[in-house]
Amino acid sequence: MIQLDKVTKFYGERLILSDVTFKLVDGEKLGIVGKNGAGKSTLVKILIGAEPFDSGTIGGLRSEDIGFVEQTPNFFASTLLDEILSAGEVEEFQARKILFGLGFTEVEFGKSPLNFSGGESAKISLAKALVTEPRVLILDEPTNHLDIYSIAFLEDFVRNYRGTVIAVTHDRHFLQTCVEKILDIEDAHATLYPGNYEKFSQLKAERHAAQLKAYEKQQVEIAKLEDFVRRNKVRASTAKRAHSRQIALDRMERIQKPPSTVSASINLGDAAESANRVLIVDNVSFKTVIKNFSAEIRRGEKVGLIGRNGVGKSTLLKIIVGELKADSGEIRIGNRVKVGYLSQGHEELDGNLTPLEELNYKFGLSDERARSELARLNLFANVVEKPIADLSGGEKTRVALTKLILTGANFLILDEPTNHLDLPAREAIEAALNDFDGTILIVTHDRWLLDKVTTRTIEFAEALRTREVKKSSAPSTKPKTQPLNAQRPKSKVVDAQALDKLEAQIKMSEMELKMLEHEINGAVDPQKLSELAAAHVDKVAEIDELYTRWEAMQC
Repeated sequence: MIQLDKVTKFYGERLILSDVTFKLVDGEKLGIVGKNGAGKSTLVKILIGAEPFDSGTIGGLRSEDIGFVEQTPNFFASTLLDEILSAGEVEEFQARKILFGLGFTEVEFGKSPLNFSGGESAKISLAKALVTEPRVLILDEPTNHLDIYSIAFLEDFVRNYRGTVIAVTHDRHFLQTCVEKILDIEDAHATLYPGNYEKFSQLKAERHAAQLKAYEKQQVEIAKLEDFVRRNKVRASTAKRAHSRQIALDRMERIQKPPSTVSASINLGDAAESANRVLIVDNVSFKTVIKNFSAEIRRGEKVGLIGRNGVGKSTLLKIIVGELKADSGEIRIGNRVKVGYLSQGHEELDGNLTPLEELNYKFGLSDERARSELARLNLFANVVEKPIADLSGGEKTRVALTKLILTGANFLILDEPTNHLDLPAREAIEAALNDFDGTILIVTHDRWLLDKVTTRTIEFAEALRTREVKKSSAPSTKPKTQPLNAQRPKSKVVDAQALDKLEAQIKMSEMELKMLEHEINGAVDPQKLSELAAAHVDKVAEIDELYTRWEAMQC
C-alpha cells in the first residue's frame, strides 16, 4: 500500500501542494489531473524522490519499487533493442513486443537510441519503464508523442498490469478506460474521486454544487450575525448577546468558496455558406511519403484523419493549405470556402511578437480589442505581453486558436488542436467544434475528441491507402498451444540451435497474433475487419504448423 498523509510543498513562499492525503492498495490504477501549473508534475517528482517536500509523510514507496518515464532520458547502449534489454532482467521477446506495440519497426531495433527524435526518445524511455514491470509504475503524460495505435497498446498494457500505476494525464480516453481513481489537484489541494473520467466529472460537479450551496448558506448566516453585532454591541441591554454572537463568528470555521467551474468558452462563430463539395483531393503524391491519395469532404462534415506517426498526415494538411506543393495530383477547394488552419507546430505564429502584437499585425486590432479576444481563451496580462517564443505549448495553442476564430473560416483544418492543453481547455475546444456549423478536417490522437466530434474518420495507412472507419468488433480465437518450456525427451539428440530458433519463431508469431487480435478489437471498417480476420486465420494455422514441427523435433 502507498499512503500520503498531509504532504505539503512550497516553492519559496508560494504554496504548491497543501495537505495532500490519499492511499492506494497494491495493483490500483490512479489518474492525476488538474490545470496546467496546478502541481501535478511536482507531486510526481516528490513520489519518485526527485523533489523534497516540506511536511507530511509518504509510506509504502521505495525507490527500488518505482518505474518512471524520464522526460530527458540518457541512453548508453549501441542499439535500440540493447537499450531496452539493459533496463534489467528482461526477456528479448517482451522487449520486442513492447517496442512493436509502441510503433517501432524491426529495422529501427538496430539503430542507435541516440539517433531518434525527441518524441521517439520519450517513447524509448516509456518502453524501458514498461519492460521492467516495477511494483509501482509512474507515468507523466504517457500518451504524448504516441500515435493512436501506440496509445491503444499502452492502454491495454496498463489495464492488464498487475502492479500499481500512477499516471498524470490529460487524455480523457485513458482516464476513462484505464484508471479506478482520479486525484484532482486544484488550488494546491488534492481531492480523490473513485471511478473513471465520466464518474469523476459527475462527482466533481456534484461536490462543487454542494460546497457552493454550503458556502452561500454560511455567508447568509455570517451576514445576519455581523448585522446583529453591529446593531446591538453599543446598546447596554443587548451588548451581552452581541458579544456572544461575535464569539460565535470568531469561532466559526469558514467554508471556502469553491473555485469557479466556468471556463473560457470558445465560440467559432457562424460558418458562411459554401459549396457542397468543400475539398477534393485527387491522386496526390508527395516524395516517398504520400502516393496517390484521394478523398472528398462535403459541407458540414467533421472528418477525422488518423494513422501512425510518420505516415504523412501533417504533410497532407500542409499540401491542402498550400504550404507544400504536391509532386502530382490535384487539390481543389470548393467555391465560397474559406480555410482556417491550425498547425501542430504553430508555424503560423511569429515567435518574435507578443500575442497582442500578433493580433494587431495580422488583424489590425486595437490593443484593447486584442486583450479582450485573448482573454476569452484565458490569456491575460502575464502572458499576452511576452514573446510568443517564450510561451508554453498550451499557451501557443490558445493564441493560434484566437487567430483561427478571428479568420471567420468556414472550413477548419486542425492538426493536433488539443496538444499541451489541460482538461478544461480540451472540453472547451470539444464544445466549440461540436457547436460549429461549418466543415472540419482534424488530425488528432485524442480519441475522446474523435468520438465526440467527428462524423466520419479516414485511416491514413502505411500503404498510402485510405479506409473509412466504422465501429465494429470481432471475436478472438486462439490456436491450441503448449508451453515452450516443456520437458524435451532424451531419447533423441535434438538440434538445440534449430529448436531454439523454432521456439523464437513461435514466440514471435504468437506476439503477432496478439497484435492482430488487438487490431481486430479496434477495427470498425468492414473491409478492414475482413482482412484482419483472414490474417488471423492464417496466423493461427501458421502457429499450429510451427507447434507440429516443434513436436516432431522432439519425438
